[in-house]
Amino acid sequence: MKTFWLILVAIVWGSTFLLVKDTVATVNEYLIVFIRSALAFVAMFLFQIYKDPKRLFNKKAFLYGSVLGILLAVSYASQTIGLKYTSTGHSAFITSSAVIIVPFLMFFLYKSKLFKIEILAVAIVFAGLFLLTYDFETSINPGDLITIITAITYAVHVVLAGRYVKKSDTLSIITYQFFAASIVSLIAWLFTDNLSVEISMKAGFSLLYLGLIGTLFCYFITVWVQKYVSSLKVVIIFSLEPVFAAIFGYFIIHEILNIRELAGALLILLGVIIHSILKHKMNKKLKPENS
Repeated sequence: MKTFWLILVAIVWGSTFLLVKDTVATVNEYLIVFIRSALAFVAMFLFQIYKDPKRLFNKKAFLYGSVLGILLAVSYASQTIGLKYTSTGHSAFITSSAVIIVPFLMFFLYKSKLFKIEILAVAIVFAGLFLLTYDFETSINPGDLITIITAITYAVHVVLAGRYVKKSDTLSIITYQFFAASIVSLIAWLFTDNLSVEISMKAGFSLLYLGLIGTLFCYFITVWVQKYVSSLKVVIIFSLEPVFAAIFGYFIIHEILNIRELAGALLILLGVIIHSILKHKMNKKLKPENS
């Protein structure tokens, strides 16, 4: 069931690339991040107040949430800015390349073991991402370089969230995460824009979707599920994101996948399947017989 929720998040995030690229053409990038973060914060805050307001008075949750919120704001801002100068394919590929950063972060920061199965799955997924999303005819541009920041901060966020949710209240961490992201992006907007706000109805609906579905729902599931699932499994399943982005591109703006792109999508699926099945078998072997 946890895998289902992660795949659903990958589907939603796959749908957001076109929306962000379209919205950032008329709305300040930091305002986009502020609105989607603020919407998520308000919803989570009201939910917390209704359910159990005392849980919000948690210093550890505030600290952990603030760290994750800063990472979230930087990740969203760099991806949004990057989409002003690069294609959705390049953005999806570079963002999802976090799949190769996470296992090494876990190894260097927490001395987590790197199993051959995991390295094989990561290699297959990365090859698939490259074939699916990278345009060989387009050279690397400033948008690509900016989006590298997204991949790094996203990877750090996944790794730290996996640790934090085991040390403090999950809902409070998520609430403070969105609060911190809102504050950081608001400050960035105040210092970089003339504060004139003109948002069309189309952009308004896109921001609502990005805030409540693309941010609140997705990051709630991401942080919550890491109580039960490893950070590496999370990021490997999220590598399906550009696959779904390509599917949305096909049905919405009629983009056609060529043989190379189809091969890339199949490799990503293969990598996810290899990791899920073989890692499950390996865990069963490692588990004591009397457990």
